[in-house]
Amino acid sequence: MSQEHSRVKPNAHPEAEVREGEHSTIPHPPPEDRHEKLRYKPTPDTGWTAPIPSRQGGDTEHDFLTKPPYSWTSDKFVPKYFSECWCGNVAFEFHGDPVDAKHCHCRQCQHLHGAPFQWAVIFPKTSVRMIKNEDNSLHFFSTTKRSDEHHVPCKVSCDQCRSPIFDEGRNTVLAYPSSFKFEDGKVPKDFHPTAHIFYKER
Repeated sequence: MSQEHSRVKPNAHPEAEVREGEHSTIPHPPPEDRHEKLRYKPTPDTGWTAPIPSRQGGDTEHDFLTKPPYSWTSDKFVPKYFSECWCGNVAFEFHGDPVDAKHCHCRQCQHLHGAPFQWAVIFPKTSVRMIKNEDNSLHFFSTTKRSDEHHVPCKVSCDQCRSPIFDEGRNTVLAYPSSFKFEDGKVPKDFHPTAHIFYKER
């Protein structure tokens, strides 16, 4: 077994077969300098010059729908990725590449997603904008207040098909790659997770 596989094996099921493939090139754990580089990664200039919306959290930003990551415009915003809910009523576009990607194994993610873990890519909030909200299908859920309202941080989904789209935080958006539409059908390297968090709760 190679040195790289010996690092991967302890996190896998003891009897699981470890195989190489085209998506096994990112080392786990990530390189030691990976998170150091991310800490100083500059936020792309997408034309937003005002303070980051809802940065203080809560529900004080009453006109949030006209600001990032919702309906706003800028000539500097260059769409690179596109995501939408299952029924297509709600859609977003993303500028540039994600800052990072992770798998979260916390109990809350398991419960809310009905899945063993949450896979998310992190974008600056000003690198995201909504391009479709048919039949006013945009839906919010505050995990703090346990109510369907825009109270940051909150979960964003479609009210029609219930597809989860992303988590809105104070500075960033944690988008779900499963809702993205990639041109060649392959997940880009920048969407590959570099870390597992809350792994003890898996």
